[in-house]
Amino acid sequence: MSAPSGSSTGNYILKRIPIGAKAKIFFQSYVVSAADQSVLLAAAKEDAQRYVYNGLLSFLGGISGLRGHHAAWTVTKMYYSAFYIARASLCRNGHLIFHVPKDGSSGHTQYELKAAAGQQATIASIPSTHKLVATRFQQMGYPAFMRSLTIDGSDPLLWLMEQREFWQYRSGRFSDPDSPNTLDQIEIDRMQRFLAAYDEDNVGLYLSDPAHALIAIPFRLLTWALSVDPLRTASVITEEDIAHLRKSCLVGKQQVTALSRYFQK
Repeated sequence: MSAPSGSSTGNYILKRIPIGAKAKIFFQSYVVSAADQSVLLAAAKEDAQRYVYNGLLSFLGGISGLRGHHAAWTVTKMYYSAFYIARASLCRNGHLIFHVPKDGSSGHTQYELKAAAGQQATIASIPSTHKLVATRFQQMGYPAFMRSLTIDGSDPLLWLMEQREFWQYRSGRFSDPDSPNTLDQIEIDRMQRFLAAYDEDNVGLYLSDPAHALIAIPFRLLTWALSVDPLRTASVITEEDIAHLRKSCLVGKQQVTALSRYFQK
């Protein structure tokens, strides 16, 4: 058996590998059984709920970063918010991405598996988890508001990824305390109004605008995910978690009602 994974589905799959067996050899013959399918789909639902929770906290952390003039950190948080919702969507569709420690060496091999009887795990053709998730999310179907949407001619999730990679890897220094041009029109004291406008955007006025997309896309992905699978009914999210989300759902002293409405009793 390999070391524990970071997800319920990954842990279940890794526990299927016999002690002493080489993972690569095992997956050449492993086929998902009907019993496996049942367990994996239940585990995938749990993983999806955890990813949505992560996406919410990332988004709220990004909003908090704006108030503290940590705009470069906000860029990273907003990307991760969208990334986690993408992962949640894949899980809800039974498409699993997991990592297996390499036999006899450091590092991991990334696998994909459809949680359906008769399916086999395959080594992912795209080595980057972030690019793999973005690709599969698009292939399996974006929510309606993202279909045919582009930002500066780019796919919306890849555009968000590009913003994050620029500030994390290529920029000589962060823009702080100033905001980058992708955030310089966002006034934190008007955040409630911006979110309300994003919520009602059915034609891409804000969603495709580089001056708003960094907040608008993750926000709409969150509300879409919460509408599909409310966290209040999630089996792996506790009342303490919900209480924490309510306390975090603030801009200054005001509740971010566009999100807090999903946590009301």
